Amino acid sequence: MRALVALLLPHRWKGQLAEAERLLASDGPSPGGMGAKLDAWLASPAWEVRNAAVKLIASLRNSERYARLLAILCDRAEAGIVRRNAAEAIARLGLSTPPARAALLRALADPYWEVRVEAAAALAALFPPAEDVELALLQLLYGQPGRSARRVREANFEVRMAAAHALGHLGTSRRAFDALLALAEDDSWLVRSQAAVAIAHFAASHPDLFAEARDRIGAIDRLSEGCVSYFVHREVLDSVLRAVGEGPQALSPERLRPLYLNPKAGWNRVRR
Repeated sequence: MRALVALLLPHRWKGQLAEAERLLASDGPSPGGMGAKLDAWLASPAWEVRNAAVKLIASLRNSERYARLLAILCDRAEAGIVRRNAAEAIARLGLSTPPARAALLRALADPYWEVRVEAAAALAALFPPAEDVELALLQLLYGQPGRSARRVREANFEVRMAAAHALGHLGTSRRAFDALLALAEDDSWLVRSQAAVAIAHFAASHPDLFAEARDRIGAIDRLSEGCVSYFVHREVLDSVLRAVGEGPQALSPERLRPLYLNPKAGWNRVRR
C-alpha cells in the first residue's frame, strides 16, 4: 500500500526531496527540529524520501537514529537501494558496534547485490579478522554450508570483488586463502586484480603462505578487456609482484590499500 500511494501521488514528495537535497549539499549545522523531520521522512510512503533520510542521518551524524540504519539494513521489505545506502552510511559513520557488525553480517546474504557489496566493504573497513566473518564471506561466495566449495556460486562480479577485498582484510584460515586463489582464476579481470592484492594482503599476516602466495600471484592471467588507455589488470599485478618480491616486510596495508580497485571510481582508477 505504501508503494502504491507513492506511485499514484509522486508530486507530494517533490518538496521534501528538494529540501533534503539542500540539506545534503549544506555544510552548515543541523537545523532545529531535524529529528522529527527525519522520523517523518523515514516513515514516508516514497522510497526516495526514506532514502534521503538515510543519507541525512549519515551526513548530519544524527546519532539518535543510528539504530534506525541497522533496522533499515535488515528490513528486506525496504527498497534495495535504501538498504544499500544504509550499509554505506554505517561504514561512513564508523559504526563498529556489535549490533552494526551483526546487521552487516546478515546483509551479506541480502538478495540485492549492491547491499552485499556495501556490507562486505563495511565489514572490511570497520572490524578485525574473525572466524565468523570469514565463514559469512565464504558462504557469500560458495552458498550455504554443505555445498561444494570448489566452485564460486556468487554471480555478480562486483560482489566477488568486494568479497576478495574483505577476505584479504578479514580472513583467518587456509579456507579464506583458498577462496582467494579461486577468485584469482575468475573470468573477470577485475576480480582477478582484486584477488591478487588480497592474496598479498592475506600473506602479510600469514608468513607460512608467503611463498605460495608469491607463486600464485605470478601465475594469474594478465589478459584484460575494456577500452582503457592502459592495462589496469597488468599494472595491479606488476605492483603486487614488486611488493611481494621485496618480501613480507613490504606488504604493509599502506602499500596495498591503494591497489584495490574501486568500481565506483571507474575501471581505470584504483581505491585511494
